[in-house]
Amino acid sequence: MRDSNDAGAIGLVETRGIVALSAGIEAMIKTADVRCIAVDRVSSGYLVAAIQGQLAAVRQALDAGAAAVKRYGELRSVQIYPRPSADAAGLLETRRAVAFRDAAVALPAGTER
Repeated sequence: MRDSNDAGAIGLVETRGIVALSAGIEAMIKTADVRCIAVDRVSSGYLVAAIQGQLAAVRQALDAGAAAVKRYGELRSVQIYPRPSADAAGLLETRRAVAFRDAAVALPAGTER
């Protein structure tokens, strides 16, 4: 039986550039039943997105997100945390991460050329 506080696995995708990260987030969300819980800048040009959902869905989403990132830019790393503690998951919810995530989600969809 699962604990009621257990919100599922967390997956992280780190990349260089907002275009690649946006493509990765879109692919992850469209591929599996996951939600983007954080987007943040790691260092100059490097960004990370965190998703959350059931373990199988997060694995599937990370595979799709990594492939999309590789098509549009540089994939730095992909990591999955199958059963993170509530405290660890709470670290992703910073004010800056929430504002950055909202801005990334509000970006208009691109067009293929």
